[in-house]
Amino acid sequence: MAKIIYGVAGQGFGHSTRSREVLQYLISKGHQVLVFTYGQALFFLDEEFDVFEIPGLGLTYKNNKLIYWQTIYQNMYQVARQSRHWPKILKKFRDFDPDITITDFEPLTAILAKLQRVPLISLDNQHQLTNTKISIPGQYKKDLLADKLVIKSMVWGAKYYLVTTFFETPLRRQDTFLFPPIVRQEVKNLIPQDEGYILVYQNSDFNSLVKVLQLINQKFVVFGANKKGVLGNIEFKDYSSHEWLRYLVNCRAIIGTAGLSLISEALYLKKPYLAVPIKKQTEQMINAKYLKAMGYGLEMAKADKKEIELFIKKIPEFKTNLLKHKQKNEMAIFRKLDQIISYFS
Repeated sequence: MAKIIYGVAGQGFGHSTRSREVLQYLISKGHQVLVFTYGQALFFLDEEFDVFEIPGLGLTYKNNKLIYWQTIYQNMYQVARQSRHWPKILKKFRDFDPDITITDFEPLTAILAKLQRVPLISLDNQHQLTNTKISIPGQYKKDLLADKLVIKSMVWGAKYYLVTTFFETPLRRQDTFLFPPIVRQEVKNLIPQDEGYILVYQNSDFNSLVKVLQLINQKFVVFGANKKGVLGNIEFKDYSSHEWLRYLVNCRAIIGTAGLSLISEALYLKKPYLAVPIKKQTEQMINAKYLKAMGYGLEMAKADKKEIELFIKKIPEFKTNLLKHKQKNEMAIFRKLDQIISYFS
C-alpha cells in the first residue's frame, strides 16, 4: 500500500468536501494518508483524518468579485510571513516519505513534491480551464488568461491532472482526464422534497442581492450572509453541515455562486439553479453558461428583480429538464487513481 500526502485548498468547502470522499476511499484501500491543509478545510477534515496544518494561500474577493492583484500580493505576503515555518513543514514531508503526492489546488504540497522529486497528481476542477479547449465570449478572454496564470502558478508540473466537471470539453493534453463531479455521500443519502422556499448561498459580499430579494413575493433562506434571524420574507441561517443539508434537500430551487460543488449537488438532487458567478472568476462564469445551456437554470451577473422573477417562473421547466439528467458513474475517477497509485508505488 502507498504512503500519500494529500494537499487540500482551505478556502471555502468545495475542495474539502470533494477531498473528503477521495480520502475516505484511499484509506478504505489501505493507503496511509497525511493531509496538508489550512483554513475551513482544516476544521472540516481534522476530526476524521490525520491532518497537518500549513500556511494557506487563497483568493481575495470584494463585492462578489475576484481581485487578481490583491490575491497575488496577499499570497506573496503570506509566503514571506510564514517562511519561518518552512523548515518544519519540509521536515514533516520528508519524515512521512510519501510515495505520491495528490493536491486539490493546494500549492505548497505541489512545491514540496517537486522539491523532493515525489510524483505529483492534481485532482481538482480548476485545470479544466488550462488543460482543455473552452470556447467563451470575447469579453471574458482577458479574464480567462488571468485565471490561467493564477491556476498555473498555484499547481504545475503534475504527472496527471484529474479534473471533475459537469460538462465535457475537448482535451489539450494527454496527461489530463475528465470525470463526473464527486458528490458527497451525505447528499446521496438525501430524499429531495419541495417545501416551497428558495435556498440562497453566498460566500462573498453581495449584499445587494438581499435587498432585491426583499422585493419579491417568495420565501428565501439565506446562508453565508453572516447574519441570523428573519427579515420579512428572508430567513438568515448560520452555516452548519446538518442545517445546510436539511435546507438543501427541501428547497424548491437554489440561488448561489457558480462553483462546481454546489452546482453538482443541485443537479444530483434535481434542484433548479440561478447562478451568480463571482466576477473575474472565469471558471464560475463558464459553469453558469453551461448550466443555462443545458436547461437546468439561469445565470445572473448582478442582483436583478426581473431576472430572479423570470427564474422563479421557469422553475417547472427546469425541473422537467432535470428529470432527464443522469448522474454519471463517479467510480471512474477512483479506478484511475488506483491505476496511478499502483504505478508509482
